Amino acid sequence: MAMPTLIELAEAGAHYGHHRSLTFPKAKNFIYMTKNNVSLINLEETLRCLEEAQRVISEYRASNRPVLFVGTKRSIRQIVKEVAESIQAPYMIERWYGGFLTNFPNFANQLKKMKELEEFVAGEKYARLDKKQRARHQARLDHYHRFLGGVAALPGMPKLLVVGSATEDKIAIAEARKLDIPVIAIVDTDINPSEIEYPIPANDDAPKAVEVILRALVEEPAKKAVKKAVAAVEAPENDEKPKKTVKKATAAAKPKKAAVKKAK
Repeated sequence: MAMPTLIELAEAGAHYGHHRSLTFPKAKNFIYMTKNNVSLINLEETLRCLEEAQRVISEYRASNRPVLFVGTKRSIRQIVKEVAESIQAPYMIERWYGGFLTNFPNFANQLKKMKELEEFVAGEKYARLDKKQRARHQARLDHYHRFLGGVAALPGMPKLLVVGSATEDKIAIAEARKLDIPVIAIVDTDINPSEIEYPIPANDDAPKAVEVILRALVEEPAKKAVKKAVAAVEAPENDEKPKKTVKKATAAAKPKKAAVKKAK
């Protein structure tokens, strides 16, 4: 998906904010107008912030720094999961465990236990257990997979958070701020955008708008990276052609010069 247009964002409902009485004062910079007591978001600002967020996430991915996607809002869980899996990034969608960032070593230990349990269930010792014991171990493993399966491949403390709804995942944003971890988040008009390093103003209650923004966030930098890689591969081939041409021209010119000298 290419960078969305203003019309595509409007059709997805990205411009609808909250009631005027719920609008956060610092969010007025992103508001175009108020109609029928409803704040309407300036979609030009949405595109500008989206371009900046694309640049940031592409830099983090290029340097192999872990990026964690967060989206515990029920209506956008599947969207966040699909977007994260498209770039093989870890995600958390069922619920945000309090202290996941501030107490990360403890959760890293839980991830280690989950992997050990996976190996046990796949082993021969598990097969020799009775039905009741197998069911107990499998239920425990299913619980791990449901809540921590998305972050199983997380190599360490995430260096960047991408949040599908800043309203829903305030705790995750607060923990990231304590640890100076930058955050890219979709912010509605009821949120203080100054608490987020890279806010993207949009309607986080519209799943279609969230999907358009998140897909553009990861797919556009990926396309640019592919173009750069192709250009890097093609560049040496283009450089070799002039060199061969120069060599042939030089070889052809030398006999002619020798012939002129003999004539003299």
